[in-house]
Amino acid sequence: MVRFYDLLATQPVVLLFTVVGLGYFLGNLKIGGFRLGIAAVLFVGLGFGAADPRFAIPEVIYVLGLIVFVYTVGLQSGPIFFNLFRRQWLKITSLALVSTVIAAALTVAAARALHVPAPVASGLFCGSLTNTPALAAAVEALRSSLAGAPLDETSRRLALDGPTVGYSIAYPLGVAGLIIVMQLSTRFARIDLKSERKRAVRSSGMGSEELLSREVRVTNPQIVGKTYGESLATEVTGMVFTRLKRGSSVDLVVPERVLNLGDVLVGVGSPEAVRKAELLIGPLVQEQVERLSPGIEYRDLLVLDRKVAGTAAARLSDAVGHPVIVSRIRRGGVQITPHPETVLEFGDQVRIVTDKDFLDRATEVVGNPMTDYSEADFLSFSFGMILGVLLGTVPIPLPGGQRVTLGFAGGPLVVALILGRLGRTGPIVWTMPPNANLTMRQLGILFFLAGVGTRAGGSFVHTFQSQGLVLLLVGASVTLVSSLLIVFLAYRVFGYDMISTFGMLSGIHTQPAALAFANAHTGSDHPNVSYAAVYPVALIAKIVLAQVLVLMAF
Repeated sequence: MVRFYDLLATQPVVLLFTVVGLGYFLGNLKIGGFRLGIAAVLFVGLGFGAADPRFAIPEVIYVLGLIVFVYTVGLQSGPIFFNLFRRQWLKITSLALVSTVIAAALTVAAARALHVPAPVASGLFCGSLTNTPALAAAVEALRSSLAGAPLDETSRRLALDGPTVGYSIAYPLGVAGLIIVMQLSTRFARIDLKSERKRAVRSSGMGSEELLSREVRVTNPQIVGKTYGESLATEVTGMVFTRLKRGSSVDLVVPERVLNLGDVLVGVGSPEAVRKAELLIGPLVQEQVERLSPGIEYRDLLVLDRKVAGTAAARLSDAVGHPVIVSRIRRGGVQITPHPETVLEFGDQVRIVTDKDFLDRATEVVGNPMTDYSEADFLSFSFGMILGVLLGTVPIPLPGGQRVTLGFAGGPLVVALILGRLGRTGPIVWTMPPNANLTMRQLGILFFLAGVGTRAGGSFVHTFQSQGLVLLLVGASVTLVSSLLIVFLAYRVFGYDMISTFGMLSGIHTQPAALAFANAHTGSDHPNVSYAAVYPVALIAKIVLAQVLVLMAF
């Protein structure tokens, strides 16, 4: 036992996987209806760090984990992040700014009432909202302000340690508070996570979980005589039409096809899209058109050709040399009803419909379901990570001559969101297959939680003993009040589903551990989208406010 203890102290890799394995095991235990999930790795790490200061995983490991985690989250969320932010930027910005400003105000009020020094209060603010870049900015701002101050070295060191002291006290309960709020919100609000997942899918603009195949007869005189492209049937209804029956013949639906009275269109879409089709096109019928069209077939494929990834679904016909219709896309567990301009991504599961004679050709162009598609392109992955780290080091000027950076969390996330939206740049495909993305994301968050926990454990015990219970209660209060406020505003006032609300809660608190818990707790990846939407705004707001607090005289 002693030898294993020494092994943990001298071999960081053994310590890393001991913390990860034990934390993962404990996180799956359900006690009283509560389960910590992946966040248990953090608390196991805190325990190891508190037990012995030698139990500290090297910083480079948890920094690497953080970068990999936020980068893969950004790649996955990029395709729908910009659409969501464009439609809801006012709500997102308001929610992030209001909650962070109120958290700062609560911190100032408590610090004044309890005579907490400004540097320590700034650290409490950063720890309560679990933001390390804000802490770094606060320390740097304090260092600059003390450069010409008439202080001895001991006083200067105590002042500079203030933000770190406050942060280390508030941070552990800052993470735990988010998890508790998510658990309690689900339980006491009696949230049906299954219905909330459906709401999240609809609100994200990524289509519906339930796709229906229906036949519609053309009776609307306003579209009779127009080509299918001119009718805007897909754009207006949201359905994707694949076959057109006229008399006894059945053909593929192409933009140049003229619609005649009595034609029958076959398509797929959400229940809402089907209702719109009835209004725009005509009544539903049941003529079993698919059975009457043996020359037209469909096949489910994986997008494996990197020349196809990053191109619009409508351009697939050009690559094949014959009309090909993409009727369904499954991306990262989400079912999408594609539009002509929907961009295909590497690893997408797509259903194509075309003439039987061209089905094999389309398969060669797109990919093959039997092919191993779990391999990621680590050239583009590495290049994107480098760009993200470089962006994170770029100083951003602020009023008053101060400069801040996005850091290892913000830089890779912003770059990944952009690259995820682009899909490809020339020959470089930025996206990753869903399975590979998920594996890298989980590995990254495990490394991050284990590293942060072990390194913060010793400081937490020391600062708690020296500063007392008061600072701990202040930090916990700021965390709980701001978290409950975010849930109330997002869910009750702005009308977001609880899945997206948990993502926003994690994003405003810029906490990857809470995001990982939200994904596991809800059984959905949709928290990633709202997390990415609010993260940049919340990050910048907290960086600015942390520097304001550290320089205030209470």
